[in-house]
Amino acid sequence: MSDALFDRYREALRAGHVAALRGRFEDAAASYREAAVLASDRPAPRSALGSVELRMGRPDRALASFDEALALAPADDAALLGRAQALVVLQRPDDAAVTFDLLADARSSTGKRPGAGDALRHALEIRPTPERRQRYLELTEELRQAAGDADAERALARALRFFEVDRSDPATATAPLDESSLRVVTEPGTTASAPAGPVRTVDGDAFVLAAEEAAGRGDAPGAVAAATAAARAFRAAGHPVAALDACDRGLESGPDDVDLHLLIAELAFERGAVGPAGDTYRNLLRLVEIDGDGAARDRVLAAAVAAFPDDPRFTPT
Repeated sequence: MSDALFDRYREALRAGHVAALRGRFEDAAASYREAAVLASDRPAPRSALGSVELRMGRPDRALASFDEALALAPADDAALLGRAQALVVLQRPDDAAVTFDLLADARSSTGKRPGAGDALRHALEIRPTPERRQRYLELTEELRQAAGDADAERALARALRFFEVDRSDPATATAPLDESSLRVVTEPGTTASAPAGPVRTVDGDAFVLAAEEAAGRGDAPGAVAAATAAARAFRAAGHPVAALDACDRGLESGPDDVDLHLLIAELAFERGAVGPAGDTYRNLLRLVEIDGDGAARDRVLAAAVAAFPDDPRFTPT
């Protein structure tokens, strides 16, 4: 590519980004198409085009754009993530989960283990299988060896509810995650539009919006606080899956937030998933002990003892 052609490509790509940031999606799509023509061997404009097509409510076109990007770069992170998002919107959960698997493999191969764990966790949310659970445990162990116990415990705590169900509750033992609660996953540098979900309470939705706005302006504490409020509102309205979804949103801004993890444990306990709740408390205790946070340890221990008063794992010392 000549310098002049590259400058035209770069300007088209830049114009697309600016238009997308300003909400002018048709203009953004036109600029990205121009960039794709100018650089037929580059996946970036095609992935960016797929993202704005998703935001315009065109998941079929978005999927085609992401597939074009993947034809050029099969392990491209943005294209794999976008493809998974489009498949969620198109209500093709099995294909979406497989694409998240591929994203996890691509990230793991480049040493991005936390990101690989996030991708695999999303696959677990859609279709929890024994193979995915085992792979997540393997990734957690790889993360432990590479980054230490604290990061590994955080990763495990975020997905713990997919590793065990209470067999006394047939619904939790056999039913997959309610697909209507799936959201389109967003990560830094990507854009997406959420699929239609269940009807929720106004308060919960308002807090979710506040969390998204806070995260967008870089206010992590505000995003966590709003997500926590959303989870509590959904919980009070009898929507536990939506409450868990709100907790996950909060963890994107505050992965170490003890109160969010405690709320996840309480929600699991209330749904009858006693084993996962106990394991969440146990792993959260490990996490705060690794961090050396005495006050957080006291809060976690108090909550665990209240839920499991006779469990020797939570005997105060």
